[in-house]
Amino acid sequence: MPPTTPARVVSLVLLAAAMVSAPALHAQAPDRGPVVADLGFGARAQGMGGAFQPDAGDSDAVFVNPALAAQAGGFALGWQRFDTEGTALSLSAARPWFDGGVFGGIRMLDHAGLGGPGGHTGGVDPLLADGGPGTSETALTVGYGREIFGLEAGIAGSYLLQRSGSTNAATMAVDLGLATDLGPGTLHLAARNLGAATTWGSREVELPTAVAAGWGAYGRPLGPLDLGGAVDVARRADGEWLVGGGLEFGYWPVRGRTFVARVGARTVPEGDASPLTVGGSYWGDDLVLDYAFQSVDGTDGIHRITLAWR
Repeated sequence: MPPTTPARVVSLVLLAAAMVSAPALHAQAPDRGPVVADLGFGARAQGMGGAFQPDAGDSDAVFVNPALAAQAGGFALGWQRFDTEGTALSLSAARPWFDGGVFGGIRMLDHAGLGGPGGHTGGVDPLLADGGPGTSETALTVGYGREIFGLEAGIAGSYLLQRSGSTNAATMAVDLGLATDLGPGTLHLAARNLGAATTWGSREVELPTAVAAGWGAYGRPLGPLDLGGAVDVARRADGEWLVGGGLEFGYWPVRGRTFVARVGARTVPEGDASPLTVGGSYWGDDLVLDYAFQSVDGTDGIHRITLAWR
């Protein structure tokens, strides 16, 4: 990214103010879905309270901010387990193209306990509920980004499909993103899951629209360790604020072999999940293996693994 100037930072702040006010104008239907579009962004982010590390070149940025995905490369395969009631899979990839970056990803979720599409009200608690028919969801995302007027910018479109029993509901959504260098890290802003509501039977189901701002950096020396951190603040269309962040500590006894420990915290507006998150990684040259865990009362908790090549 180009060096940060005060004008670029002011532009991001003004755009953030405009975008943060946008969700309040949406109809606040009680049902939000699909669930798969409202999950986290890879094991590294999950271990830091849901805050994504923006300067990592991680292709999972396709699910976070299309401006960051335009700077990413390689691919990532993710697996997430919600006790015995839900399993999620993700695959993402990104590469340079036409002075920018092209990227894509797919997320799939199978779960029980929601009673059909539209029953999700946020958080992980519904994914751990007993009863209800099995439901599957798919989100297919593609996008492009590049530098515009000194800022990294990107746009992504998603096709969202929910199936329950013999019926289904489908809709489209758009993500917009901006990013720029700020200090030792990267500042980024995104509007996620913008689009019209879909219907399930006689019910109107709102997309899980949100706007978010985040910052992160990695590689600051702290004795024999490399220190990193990230923070993310998001506002949902229902007015709920979500805040998360964390720290990561890397140790590389041999060049090209790094071991990382993480700890984070986040707000949990719904459900019985703990606000604390932990995780770790092994980075071997271009191979990345990330793991994260979040406890949930009365269950085996949430486990997430990401395998990536960059």
